[in-house]
Amino acid sequence: MRRPRLRPTLAALTLVFLASGLTAFVPRASAIDPFPINPVVTLSSDHFMVHYSGNDQDSTCTNFITQQSAGDLLGMFERAYTQFHSVMGYPTPVDDGDGKVDVSVDDFTNVCIPYGTIPPATPVPYDRWDGIIAPTATPGADDIHLNATTGLTYPIVAHELFHLMEDAIAPGTDQWLQEGTAEWAAVRANLAAGGDEANPDRTVDCVGAECGDTDFDKNGYPGWMLFEYLAERYGDAEVRAVWDQAALSAPGTPGTTILGAVLPVSLGNFFNDYTTARLTGNFTSPVLAGVLPTPYGTMDVSETTGALPTGVVAVNHLAVRYVTLSHGTSNGPCYEASLTINVTIPAGVQSTPTYYSNTKGASAQALTASGSSASITVPWNTCSGSPDAYLSLPNDTLGLDGREFKLTGSVIVFKTNPATASEPPPGVHVIGSVISAPTSDPAPMLQVYAPELLRVSAKTRLLRLAVFSSGDGKLQALLGSMSLGTASLRSGNNDVRFVLPKQLFNSLRTKSASNLLQLTSVSPGGSKGATVTRRVLVQTPKKPKPKHRK
Repeated sequence: MRRPRLRPTLAALTLVFLASGLTAFVPRASAIDPFPINPVVTLSSDHFMVHYSGNDQDSTCTNFITQQSAGDLLGMFERAYTQFHSVMGYPTPVDDGDGKVDVSVDDFTNVCIPYGTIPPATPVPYDRWDGIIAPTATPGADDIHLNATTGLTYPIVAHELFHLMEDAIAPGTDQWLQEGTAEWAAVRANLAAGGDEANPDRTVDCVGAECGDTDFDKNGYPGWMLFEYLAERYGDAEVRAVWDQAALSAPGTPGTTILGAVLPVSLGNFFNDYTTARLTGNFTSPVLAGVLPTPYGTMDVSETTGALPTGVVAVNHLAVRYVTLSHGTSNGPCYEASLTINVTIPAGVQSTPTYYSNTKGASAQALTASGSSASITVPWNTCSGSPDAYLSLPNDTLGLDGREFKLTGSVIVFKTNPATASEPPPGVHVIGSVISAPTSDPAPMLQVYAPELLRVSAKTRLLRLAVFSSGDGKLQALLGSMSLGTASLRSGNNDVRFVLPKQLFNSLRTKSASNLLQLTSVSPGGSKGATVTRRVLVQTPKKPKPKHRK
């Protein structure tokens, strides 16, 4: 049976009325009213107008950005404009009629273009590119199209803007000259950013799919390093002089010809000097200072007296390949040596092979040339801890490709003269993988000739070790938490002895943490190296057997 429904009391009715009153009369915190969704929006500054998508509901295109992002983009363009025009003296972009450069923020994947058009000759797919320059109907004037996904950064903004200033001087100039100087200008504008080449042995003025393994190399961007060397050697005005020469040159003139026309030295000598600067990282630019090129290959120098393995290296025109020479792989004793390197230069090739020991305080050494042969004899050692040396093999010609350099040589090892590993220059690194170099003297490498469990006599308390050291230094010993002191090390084998304190004996047990021996190498300057561990066990003398009475 159902229970009868009760009539609401006055209190209940009051609560109902209050609740309905709150619903009816309390306003909402905010109201969502229709707002405009503009397919294309523009934002302008003194010299630029950005065209971008204002449709955040577009299910096809992905180039929507906010007004704030468009403002950031304008700020970057104006900053680069000031650097290139007001500071470096390059001309303003050619005006297409409205006094502003038009910038379109595009979806290159779905080809959503808020303003203008992509040049028909642009290779597809478009989303491979960060930015595209589109000539307008006004001769010399261009629009800039930026990839909304990858192109809204200051280095790309600066690079693309410099192209417009190049076109204001000499439109249609050799693409290598355009790309190399635009990337140089972008690095200068950004102060501490630059792309890393993957193919340092490419022909310096090569532009195209065949010119490397990355789009950076294929575009000719590594040319920026050559123009940085030009600017550091002769001043920034020399880069501008190249463009002034381009304006005077006939259409189709190669960029290297234009560059050679303004150099105080021959193009071949300049290129050779540039490859030597790359060899040692001899630049003032923070991007290139101390940076060594990725080697083409490595020649292993024998640790005993004998001939070097013969090597053959092919080099194209206006290209260079770098070969490293390794000191050895043995962890045993090492010795002083003398290394002779011979290079046979290909017929017709102008080249100055150069050696760099890659050690602290070292400088590049040109091989002594006689006809088609070049050679050098340098100090060497067989210590595996020494940094690899470098040899440059430049081909300074304008048209001789695939020319083979032949490498031979010999090493004489002086077994009576122990050596220590050479110290690398501080802060040096190789483009690509970064190699850390110590800024102080390195600790020697150790080889401890002792079993894992060391037994110490309770009578003598003497801990004795045979230790091989790659150089001079000290051996720091820690048993458990107690320091045993340090022992001096010399290069080669060392007889190391420590007398254990009496108070340690009671705490030493086979499975106790206190019997862990830690041996750490220390350089003469205090730099610590690797730590080797062993276990220590105290040998308790056996109790004498009781004598039997007769």
